[in-house]
Amino acid sequence: MAKSHAKATVAPAPSPDFFHKLASSVPSILFAYWLSADRQSHAFPYISAHVLHLFGIEPEDLKQAADPLFSLIHTDDLAGVGDSIQESAHSFEPWQYRARLRLPDGSYEWFEAHSRPERQADGSIIWYGQFYNVQHYKDMEQELRASETEYSFQAGFQKLVARLSSEFINQGFGSIDECIGELLQSVGQFFDMDRAYLYAFNDKYTAITKTHQWRRPGVTALVDKDETIAVDAFDCWRERLLAMVNENRQVPGEDRDDNLSGVEVVHDHSPSADAASVFCVPVRVQGRVVGFLGLDSLAPRDWRGDLGDLLTIVSGLLSGALERNLLEEQLLSQSIRDPMTGLHNRRYLMPRLNELVERAERYDENFTIAMIDIDHFKQINDSTGHLGGDYTLRHFAEIVTDLVRATDVVARFGGEEFIVVFPGTEQASVRQMIGRILNAVRQGHFVFDRRLIPVTVSIGVASARESEDHMMSVDAVIGRADHRLYLAKQAGRDGAVDVSGPMGL
Repeated sequence: MAKSHAKATVAPAPSPDFFHKLASSVPSILFAYWLSADRQSHAFPYISAHVLHLFGIEPEDLKQAADPLFSLIHTDDLAGVGDSIQESAHSFEPWQYRARLRLPDGSYEWFEAHSRPERQADGSIIWYGQFYNVQHYKDMEQELRASETEYSFQAGFQKLVARLSSEFINQGFGSIDECIGELLQSVGQFFDMDRAYLYAFNDKYTAITKTHQWRRPGVTALVDKDETIAVDAFDCWRERLLAMVNENRQVPGEDRDDNLSGVEVVHDHSPSADAASVFCVPVRVQGRVVGFLGLDSLAPRDWRGDLGDLLTIVSGLLSGALERNLLEEQLLSQSIRDPMTGLHNRRYLMPRLNELVERAERYDENFTIAMIDIDHFKQINDSTGHLGGDYTLRHFAEIVTDLVRATDVVARFGGEEFIVVFPGTEQASVRQMIGRILNAVRQGHFVFDRRLIPVTVSIGVASARESEDHMMSVDAVIGRADHRLYLAKQAGRDGAVDVSGPMGL
């Protein structure tokens, strides 16, 4: 039986288009890029057919010159591509680069190239490699970067709120203005704004007054602090503000073309009103809208979708601080004011007198006090009752308060005794004021329960710098005034006594 011999199977030799078919099956674009020895000419001796499908360029055209493909590189990336090729040609390190290329529909997408250089006998260089679309990875990078940016933003905002909250909680009485200033600066800088400000409404919501403001260096303050603007001046803005008051709405103004009057009214109607975008949120105290927190951008701004919510949180901090400050002011006012007359009491008066004594000693200044007692007050009480006596005290306090200057201090010292403090006032002016007080009380028309009450006062006047004793003290000044008050009563009442004796007023 004859042996059968199996014939060995041999793989066929690659056909001429073998490598062309292989390159066509690869999703990336394979290429051989040639750069002449003088670096003046370049071409693609070979590039896979994907270049036609992706960019509409015939591979045969690129064999002549690489310019058609290079013309698709984004202008912002073109210089970087050229520099990276030259660097690879110089160092003979592999060439790798990312750039945007224009697609037939006019859009740009990111591509990344990888290749290795090989020097030719004539000094030219050929890079063998591939480039492929990496737009998907770029999109993922951008989404990740945006996510990280948003996380960083939210974390930064939480940190900002925590810091401001701590500052407001730890604020000392009287530091509310500094805290509001810090809040406006911090919020303005965090949101990259040009101005941040706080406006207060009047009781009838017919006017707004700027109470606090912050602006970047070089940015104009278009409305001065404490400047008041009528809301009715601009109908568009008035509607928005009243909607914010009545409906708890925020007030965005994104575009000067669409919201010109709404923007300008906040900054007066000056031609320099340059805010392009405005955003405001209401500020409430004890449930009532008392003003609004506003942000300005000189450039048009696409507001964050949650900006209103974020600023409402800030507004809540501000509202809490204002409510606390209001309560503290009320408590302080109650503690330093006489509830019967509304005048300051001893608790307020004595520290002020101590301050004046210190200034008198340090700066060689002077001050004068007038101790005033209502004459025959017990008789007034006996004849009209305590209600009549209370009325007399209140009406007397009103008369004196209307006569003195804003820098003078009027306080109820006790019972029917009062003290008026005249800081840094010449003796002639003090004597004139004492005369006015005596005359105004005599003609004060004290009428209670349809009954005219005759009222006069006696006054003792003393100054800090009228004694040879260089050791000044509040007690010494009050003591001299009290003694002269006694002398005025002894002299028949309805008069005044100072260092020179009865004043003859």
